Amino acid sequence: MLRRAQQQTVTIIAIDTSNPPARKSGLTLLNTDVKISKDGGSFTSATNAPSEIGSTGRYALVLTAAETDCIWLHWYVEKTGMQPFDKEGSTSGHPSGQVLTDPSNTSSTFKTDLASSTTDFWKDTFMTFTSGALLGQTKKVTGYNGSTKFLTFLSGFTGTPSNGDRFVLVNV
Repeated sequence: MLRRAQQQTVTIIAIDTSNPPARKSGLTLLNTDVKISKDGGSFTSATNAPSEIGSTGRYALVLTAAETDCIWLHWYVEKTGMQPFDKEGSTSGHPSGQVLTDPSNTSSTFKTDLASSTTDFWKDTFMTFTSGALLGQTKKVTGYNGSTKFLTFLSGFTGTPSNGDRFVLVNV
């Protein structure tokens, strides 16, 4: 299973069109050869290009946290010399968001892009950073302002998060 809103690597198997089921080694895959759809949306090019793992005909694709910020992910690869590769997967489905720039941001309270307008909607959940300098740090949410979109924590993280730092909420 994929993890929602977290950078991770998936494997692509290139089958040689002239000699199936043999794998096709030595391909130069570009990011534009890989198309990604999130939750049934339009396909867009991947951020990263896959790279071959040794000379195995297997290629590693690093998906960004933004690319996996969905419940259902569909990716495919088309390149001359290999059969089209098509894969789908679900993520953990945890709500996620990102930090927004605000002069009031601190290590224990900061503005987010969360959509809920209900105050304390996210109270008592746990938030884990999935990108940025605070990657992997987790704290319990002690308050959420539905008007300003600020999350508050009893104790601060090791630093103030940066604009665009991504996170997931668990125990929702």
